[in-house]
Amino acid sequence: MQVFEISDSKQFNSFLISREASVLQSWEWGDFQKRLGRKVWRLLLTTNTGKVLAGATVVKIPLARGKSYFYAPRGPVIANSANVEKVWQLFLDKLSDLQSFEQPIFFRVDPQVVAYPGGFALVNLGFRKIPWEIQPKDTLVLDLRLSEQQLLHGMKPKTRYNIHLAQKKGVTVEQFSEGKWAKIFWQLIKETERRDRFTSHPYTYYFNLLEGLGRSRSAKLFLAYYQKRPLAGAIISYFGNTATYLHGASADRLRNVMAPYLVQWTAMKQAKSAGLKRYDFGGIAPTHSSAVHAWSGLTRFKTGFGGQEISYIGAYDLPYSQFWYGSYQLLRHFNRLLG
Repeated sequence: MQVFEISDSKQFNSFLISREASVLQSWEWGDFQKRLGRKVWRLLLTTNTGKVLAGATVVKIPLARGKSYFYAPRGPVIANSANVEKVWQLFLDKLSDLQSFEQPIFFRVDPQVVAYPGGFALVNLGFRKIPWEIQPKDTLVLDLRLSEQQLLHGMKPKTRYNIHLAQKKGVTVEQFSEGKWAKIFWQLIKETERRDRFTSHPYTYYFNLLEGLGRSRSAKLFLAYYQKRPLAGAIISYFGNTATYLHGASADRLRNVMAPYLVQWTAMKQAKSAGLKRYDFGGIAPTHSSAVHAWSGLTRFKTGFGGQEISYIGAYDLPYSQFWYGSYQLLRHFNRLLG
């Protein structure tokens, strides 16, 4: 077996799609990360006969004081037939070569798997489970192979009612795929940020996301209008058979016209008409926890549309430097205490 950096986007994406991998592992997402000024590596592991056993998009994320870490969002992606532990070890060996040049302080992963077969666990290779989420550990996935009537029937009555109410009120939804439309979405994001007390990405993030993935038809911005005023928006990504709700926002005004509900329903119908099979709501609060979660309200909104709840194994770090990794954790802990 061998691990190498691949330059063939079609071969790379083809393997990922065959495993129903996340858009965060796609070639297009790697290009988006490059637009943000980050280094990216696309790695494939194959047998000597060329059979692909695993793939990963690895991004170098900058930290303070000139430090950095490697991150494989929702990866690596491993074939069913692979020896999981051996595959992981080969990837880590390859990354050790990159690590000697790039000097990251740790390698972070959050694979899109519920559990690895045979009882294998990442802690066996020196990884540490981290107690916070990078990508949501829990999500909600809707089967788009159902008819529109079946999808509506699977929703909670209040969600169905709100969709019909938005339509009756005259809310309309338009679709865009160019970065210039990110400004309207950004304005909605800032209202949502103030209302719900969270920290958004900078404007350039959403601009580059639409400019990059939008032009490659891997993402769209859905904006809901009422009397020519934008009230809600969502950025939806497309990869393989899956549409994923990446980001959403809504205005403080005219909330009674229920614009966000029509945005989601329009995005779901568009993905269905394009032949996609799954609609991933992009993350929900852990349903098994009794603690109040920051996403509780958003989760009530998402679960109203129906779907199957899925829980992945979460995020893990493999420290390369114990000193700097300990310093990073300590600084992060202080920052969380300060709010």
